[in-house]
Amino acid sequence: MIEFCLPCGIHTALERRRDLQAHLDRSSAAVFTVDLVLRNEILACLKQLKGVNPRVLNHLDDFESLLREQSVCLVLPVLSNGHGPGGVSTAAEFDKIMKFLPRLRNQHPFCQVLLITSSKLSLHQSCQAVAHGVANIVDRNQSDFCKVFTNYINMSYRHFQELQRRQRSEELSSQFEQYGMVGSSSALAKVIKKARQAARISDAPIIIYGESGTGKQRLAEMIHELDEKRNPHTFVCVNCAAIAGTLAESELFGHKKGAFTGASEDRLGYFRAANGGTILLDEIGELDISLQPKILRVSQESRILPVGSDQEYHVDVRLIAATHRNLEQMVHEGRFRLDLYQRLNVIQLKVPTLRQRKEDIPVLFESFLKKYAHYSPCGITSVDPYVYEILAQAIGSGNIRELENIVRQILVFKESGQRIEITDLPSELVKKSTFVVDKTDIEVPDKIIEAMVKGKKSLADAVDEYESFMLARLVERDVSRTTLADSLGITRRTLYNKLQKYNLSQDK
Repeated sequence: MIEFCLPCGIHTALERRRDLQAHLDRSSAAVFTVDLVLRNEILACLKQLKGVNPRVLNHLDDFESLLREQSVCLVLPVLSNGHGPGGVSTAAEFDKIMKFLPRLRNQHPFCQVLLITSSKLSLHQSCQAVAHGVANIVDRNQSDFCKVFTNYINMSYRHFQELQRRQRSEELSSQFEQYGMVGSSSALAKVIKKARQAARISDAPIIIYGESGTGKQRLAEMIHELDEKRNPHTFVCVNCAAIAGTLAESELFGHKKGAFTGASEDRLGYFRAANGGTILLDEIGELDISLQPKILRVSQESRILPVGSDQEYHVDVRLIAATHRNLEQMVHEGRFRLDLYQRLNVIQLKVPTLRQRKEDIPVLFESFLKKYAHYSPCGITSVDPYVYEILAQAIGSGNIRELENIVRQILVFKESGQRIEITDLPSELVKKSTFVVDKTDIEVPDKIIEAMVKGKKSLADAVDEYESFMLARLVERDVSRTTLADSLGITRRTLYNKLQKYNLSQDK
């Protein structure tokens, strides 16, 4: 066994380059405070966040440097009451930070700002801070400050990551949609990346594997559109399962007039019709084995012989085969020719099932709602999130085609309402799902809203009632009150006060 080693200098240079790239990929988290104890506490917390580069700002003027950063995820200015160290202490400096925040938001729109204060802000200042994009205002003097502040940092960073993820998803989705591929999942992104690479090699045959309804034909069309040599010419799709056995050769390779009974005129055939472009042999696993040698000859020699003709014709086509079957297994069973399989199996693409890209269900569902909006006069504006949960569990082997048919069925029978509810789903689909929805989760909010509309309940009463409802459902869970308080982003004492207010259990 021979081992190849890079010279020490090159190895070191590559390591430095990787370290530099890793540093550039990290997001900055800036801290502004002269309180060394608090600064160290915050820095220790920030160092626990993966992909974050903590920075210390010593002066207000240092905020300007953040505008030159590639990515800023968190900004943490500390305000004090003016009686000791702790950062900004005058209204003028507070105003200076507020004036800076819109510029920061413009440069780094997903950046989360946490304002830490040692004294209460005025109502005007609080409103001003929120208006300028401050996510949370944290009281430095509360007894469990470190714990609460750590929760705020973690929540804010997760929110930053989620906003970034959504932006990337939207960018990917918009890129894929131009090729008719809807979604932004990593599974879809991988196969599209490979398809783009395959499109550059315009003469290499391709096999596309995938279950029925996953979009194999759409992927083949995308490859054709991206192939600069082929896209000016025709894309022809042939359903091998639908070709009649006796007429299959004529369909594929054409025939001359009078070649057989009923041949009243010359026929080009699919291969000559696709000359210069791309031919997709869909469900090639269903192709009669007697026709497979003829397909092999076309792929090898780029020549065809029409039925009833003694003249061969040259064809220049890109051959793409698609199937839901295991061709390699069919070869072992003697149902598919080994030489044809080897000839086609130059580039292999596997289209993921919808079960492997469940995160794409909402965007696919909404795209079909737009496509078939004319089916319903209701004008659908929203979808109950529970609908997506059920679909993620119940969608079977029909994949995207099955989802499309479900949307069409929903819209056909939708008589009223602008929101797609669980009750609009086909009953057999709901039965397949193990997802259980407590009707009170739906009915209680609706009753509260109905009471407000009729003037029977004020906003304050409605907020209290809904908060009581949510807390009652949460305390039913087998979770400690400390964990529950942390997940809600409030202190344990605040949680107990609310439980006492609504006469809910304070155990655990």
